[in-house]
Amino acid sequence: MTRESTTSSWWFLLPCVVGALGLFCARQAGDGSPSFYALTVFTACVYAAGWRFWGSRDAFAGPRAVPQTARGVLLGAALAVVFFAGALVVARIPFLAGPVAELLDTPNQGGLAPTLAVLVINGIGEELVYRDMVPRQLRARLRTDGASAEVKVGALSVGLYCLVTIAMGVPLLVFAAGVLGAVCYYEASRSHRLYSSIAVHLTWSITMLLVMPLFFAA
Repeated sequence: MTRESTTSSWWFLLPCVVGALGLFCARQAGDGSPSFYALTVFTACVYAAGWRFWGSRDAFAGPRAVPQTARGVLLGAALAVVFFAGALVVARIPFLAGPVAELLDTPNQGGLAPTLAVLVINGIGEELVYRDMVPRQLRARLRTDGASAEVKVGALSVGLYCLVTIAMGVPLLVFAAGVLGAVCYYEASRSHRLYSSIAVHLTWSITMLLVMPLFFAA
């Protein structure tokens, strides 16, 4: 089967489905357990394989990689500050705070280094899929141009990202996926590259991992 023959099919959604299953099984295996890390790496590999087949190498082509990355770092840091402000409220709501605190405790269960490693590789994998592969394939199928089409592609891509995040079993993580996904999608759509969106994602995620537990300390 050639890439041309898959233009009208929806097989590109398969990595998203398998990725959701991988994330669900990882959480069920226990945060910080060997199976948790193995299944998270598996999910990242699925994303990378899907992007290799349905994505585009142009996502990393062209000049201005350093300025775009720096812009993403700044945006990711600013987004983290916004979430810290929200954490001051969420930490007082047990229903919402409990699942978040449990997930943030992963480094204490399995170690900071492996947790940080899977956070980075899975974050990159998510950007490859939900900010390049999925939008690119949706544009080919919608066959419409203009700002309204781009908004529709963005809404569908971010919506799919949120649906997959539900597999993690943390309600606020789904909300975070919507906000993070929208910002990262805008950056990818604006630049037609993934430098900024990956930088946003990783800066936000790493800051959440290292700083957010302070807001949920008993």
